[in-house]
Amino acid sequence: VHNPLPYDLNALEPVLSQSQMDYHYNRHHKTYITKYNETLDSVQAALDANEVAKIAPLSKNLKFFGGGAFNHDFFWAGLAPLKSGGGVRPDTNSDLTKMITQQWGSIDAFITHFNAETAGLQGSGWGWLVYNKKSKALEYRQTMN
Repeated sequence: VHNPLPYDLNALEPVLSQSQMDYHYNRHHKTYITKYNETLDSVQAALDANEVAKIAPLSKNLKFFGGGAFNHDFFWAGLAPLKSGGGVRPDTNSDLTKMITQQWGSIDAFITHFNAETAGLQGSGWGWLVYNKKSKALEYRQTMN
């Protein structure tokens, strides 16, 4: 299912343009969903035909296209238009800014770290800033597919 965005395609301007959003949401993301659904259909067809040996090779596509679809859904949900508080750095006194500064020295240093680490991903991968509840600290994580 290609979930609708929680905002209009032009709502993230000037941070992300409508043309960038249109390409990424209506073409790139939609392709992940289409290919994932096609793979699910292939799995079902193999099950229906009792051709179980055909299922294992499809697992790579399930992970790749399913992961791409899920990660995009998660990504879209984490963005907000300017009028809703998105597209701006967190306040200098916010907990997030304090944690980023404690971990990486500054927001700019974090951005440099994040961009360098994420640029090194090959294939379909994502970089995430996450909060680790156990350590009560921010961490950079990568996921593939």
